[in-house]
This record gives sequence, C-alpha cells and structure tokens, in this order.
Amino acid sequence: MTQGLYIWSKTAASNSNADTSINWAEGQSPSSVNDSARAMMARLAEYRDDNSGSLTTGGILTAYTLTTNEVFDSLAHMDKQKITVVFNVTSGATPTLAVDSLTAKPLRITTGTAPPTGVFIAGTPYTFTYYNSAGEFLQEGAALGTSAVVNANLANMAAWTLKGNNTSGSAAPGDFTIDALTAKASPLAADEVPIWDAAGAAMKKATLTSLASAVAGAAVTVQTFTSGTGATYTAPAGLVRIRGRIMGGGAGGGAATTNSGTSGNSTTFGGWNAAGGTGGTAGAAGGAGGTGGANGTGTLVARIPGGAGSAGYVAAGTAALGGLGGNGVFGGAGKSILNGAGANGSTNTGGGGSGGAANASAAGGGGGSGEYAEFWMTAAQVGASQTYTVAATAAGGTAGGQAGGNGAAGLIIIEEFYS
Repeated sequence: MTQGLYIWSKTAASNSNADTSINWAEGQSPSSVNDSARAMMARLAEYRDDNSGSLTTGGILTAYTLTTNEVFDSLAHMDKQKITVVFNVTSGATPTLAVDSLTAKPLRITTGTAPPTGVFIAGTPYTFTYYNSAGEFLQEGAALGTSAVVNANLANMAAWTLKGNNTSGSAAPGDFTIDALTAKASPLAADEVPIWDAAGAAMKKATLTSLASAVAGAAVTVQTFTSGTGATYTAPAGLVRIRGRIMGGGAGGGAATTNSGTSGNSTTFGGWNAAGGTGGTAGAAGGAGGTGGANGTGTLVARIPGGAGSAGYVAAGTAALGGLGGNGVFGGAGKSILNGAGANGSTNTGGGGSGGAANASAAGGGGGSGEYAEFWMTAAQVGASQTYTVAATAAGGTAGGQAGGNGAAGLIIIEEFYS
C-alpha cells in the first residue's frame, strides 16, 4: 500500500490516485469526496507532527531509532525529507539513526563530517534532512555555526609560535611566545605550570594537581548496600553514569546427616541479577557456585560464577571434616571444621558456609558461593531511581549430627561518576 505526503507529486494530474487512501480520480463518486479531503488532512497532520519536535528517539547514544507518523517505506522515498527529533540520551561518537525500521544512516553536522561526542543533547529538539545520495542525515543550521567556529580557531592557531628548550630561536630556554606575547621562564615549583590571564600578559601559576581536578570534575562517590529487599536507590543530582558491582548470596553448608543447606538468594539492581550458590548436601557433596544471573539495561563488564563448596571427608573410625564453603570474588568461605558444626561465610561476601562434621561418622558438603556481576549504566539508563535487593543470609542444614554453617549475605557497591 502506497501512501504518505512524501509520494505526492508536484504535477497535479499525477495525484489522481497516487496515495491509496485519497481518490481524486476523474469521475469519482460523490461519497468519496469527503473521505479524500479528510485523508489529506490526516497526511498534513502527520507531516506537521514529524516536524514539530513531538518525536522522541529510542535506542542508545550511538545507534538511535525513530518511528514517524508518515511511516517512510524506503530510503528513496525519504530522500530530502525533513524530520525533527528529540534525543532520548545525549549522543556518543558517530551516531546513527534508523527511521521506521529502515537501514540506519549517520547523523552529521556537515556532509561527511561526524559530530563530536555529546553534540546532540538529551531532551533537546534537532531538525535533520535526509540525503539518499550521500546516505546521511544533515542537521539543519549546523554548517554555518560549525564552520565559523572552526575557521576562527584555525586562524588563531596559525598565529601561535611555540619555542621549547631544544630550539635555537631568540627566546631563551624555557621561554615561548603566543600571538607575539613572550612568556619568560620563572622559578616554579615542581608541581606548577605557567598560565595567562585573559589579556595574555600576566603570568600566574597553578598546580598540576588542581588542573587535573578541574579536568576530572567532581570526585567519585560510592554507596554500599549490605541489606534491603525491594529497596530504592535514588540517583544523585549531576550523575553521569554508575558502575555497579553486585554479589549473590552464599549457600548454607550441609549438616553432617539428614539436612542439606539452603541455597543462596539472588542480589538484584534494576534488571541486573547475581544468582546465589547451591546448598551443600548432608553427609555428601558440596554445592555449586551461583551462575546464570540476568543482564539488565547497560553494559556488562564481567560476570563471574561463584566457587563451589567442597565435599565433606570422613576418616573411618578417626575423624570427620566438614566440606569447605565456596569462595566468591570477595572470598568469605566458611572454614572447614573438624568434628563440629559448620562455620558461617564471612559477612556480606557471598561466601558459602561449611559443612557440619559428626565425629568419625559423617560430614556435610560446603555451600556454594554467590555469583558476581559488574556493569555500567548511564544516567539516562539509571533514571530517577532503581529498585534493589541484597541477598539475605542462607541457613545451613539443621543438625543431624552437626549443623552446617550459614551462607553469607550478598553485597551491592555503586560507584557514581559526575560531569
């Protein structure tokens, strides 16, 4: 079905039935006149809304998607058509846009020139025209402003003269000139550099440490969560991105006889999940480490399965040794116990509890450690808040002979980065 303002012809006679929803053919029935007029109004409304700033992109900072009201059916029909979009996230390097499920094409400020990272700001409308011959979307009004800034900077750079310590020019070693203004070498501390005021004449000094701080921006802050079920993380003002590190809960160790340990609980942050370990078996094998947790919105850095608990050991007629709990990324395994109740995993490490051991008769297996997941999320992906749950302690098997140790609770560490 062919329809849309973009296929209308500038030749009136060609428009009799060019759009399948509009009938202006000779000898049309009277009942089709009002339908055709209303369809034309709908087409104009589609064009209006595609250029009013009411369209918001989907996708990510380097690969945007967009659904229009006109619904372009080919890149050829979209040639030289204009659309206005509001970006859902601030752009990254060399961004592209896929309109109405058509092939993605680059967004550019001048033909063949990709915009620098961060040029298109989230929540701000921008107008583009698509050129099919070059296969690119050109930003409206960008060329003049961009070229003017570039040309001015190039002109300024051409006037700079730099002379370092290894030159034979007129300036003394350590001196150099900028726009014919000479900066003289002066005694500076090892951690200091010369800078100039707006006029370029007065030399001052600043420490390298202070300059580095200015570039880096605000210090990173860290929040650590050791408990909470269905709790809320609130994004701080000025947040740019976070790095999340989450640890699933350790499992309990098996009792010497009868009762196996409880499997560990999952730790979650939004859609991210780190699985708990498997409980140790009574009088037998250790439990498996946690694995198979889900990825949420953002970028996965690492996902590491938890360590398995070891099996209990019995030296017939002599002694029994409970299985060691599984270690995770943060360690924390419950230590193996000779002829006694199992040991708990270390607090908030996700380590497994060890198995219980009954004197010379039976020994339970250690519980598996929780899984570890690490990821990045942008401020847009975090949003105003995220719901989280820290895996709670998992009980060891209750005594038959000797009880197993408890698996350790999990952990969430959120590092917050600012502009």
